[in-house]
Amino acid sequence: MNRIRTFGCSMTSYHNWQYLVKNHPWDGKTSDPDGDKKCLGNKDYPVEWIHDGIHLTDYSIAGWGNDIQHIQYANEVYYNNISKDDIIIWQLSSTNRIAIENEISGSTNDDIRVENIFSGEEFNLTMNNNIHNSYSTYSTLWQLNGVKRNNDKLLVIFGWDFIYPEEKKEIINFLKEHDIDYIEESIVNWTRRHKFFKKDKDKFHPPQEGYKSFTEGCLLPKLNKLKWLD
Repeated sequence: MNRIRTFGCSMTSYHNWQYLVKNHPWDGKTSDPDGDKKCLGNKDYPVEWIHDGIHLTDYSIAGWGNDIQHIQYANEVYYNNISKDDIIIWQLSSTNRIAIENEISGSTNDDIRVENIFSGEEFNLTMNNNIHNSYSTYSTLWQLNGVKRNNDKLLVIFGWDFIYPEEKKEIINFLKEHDIDYIEESIVNWTRRHKFFKKDKDKFHPPQEGYKSFTEGCLLPKLNKLKWLD
């Protein structure tokens, strides 16, 4: 059984990587009600499925950034829900999505309650898209370098090209230098290049056919090339 743990934003939660297998029982539905008109009606995290030799747990949360992904990862490692031989698919989100702490008494339905494994307390996070954090790329990449030390089977994916080409080039160079596997073309660029976007539909997210095409035509060949799948 191939154990896969995935992290990301809506570019992951809108399909939960179900197209890694043939004839998935969800049949194009999504666990995120915002991701498709056809949905499973479930917005709990994480989302888990087991089918055709793959046990996948998806921790992605639509609209959130890279910082919450690292908190999720650290907590799951702490509770032994992620083992060293697991495959980690890490879809990068925008560096402008910064989680900030909010009083629990003032929390909203869109906030996320997180356990602090170091203090034993809970803290409440809310998303602020108005903060431009020019150094968040530093923390994200060096945190990924730490993830690589614990999970050698780490694959980094770009949801969309949220950064300038020169910055993406330097990010790719960092991943290469630290032996972190990656897919350079973003999910959005792949689906646009293969003409899956429709003008009268969502302009930011691919349709399910686009996610399916990226998974089957780009992700699966990469995983097979790396010889990570049994």
